[in-house]
Amino acid sequence: MRYTPAGIPVISARLGHRSQQPEAGTDRNVEFEMPAIVIGDMAGKFEKLATDTFYRFTGFMAAKSFKSKSLLFHITGFSSIG
Repeated sequence: MRYTPAGIPVISARLGHRSQQPEAGTDRNVEFEMPAIVIGDMAGKFEKLATDTFYRFTGFMAAKSFKSKSLLFHITGFSSIG
């Protein structure tokens, strides 16, 4: 965890996804990693998550910076999955 100059906690992470999605009448295997960030009070909760558990994350996608077109997933909530 790091802190902004204003003292706000921030965690950078990489999220992995694996699923099967229907496409053109067949199942397609989808697997990828994506960069993510957790800011504020949620960062403290995120830091305590077990790494051997599956989670459903909610949030939004935004450009990594004003000068970048790369996407970054901003985590605003999560819950464990079965």
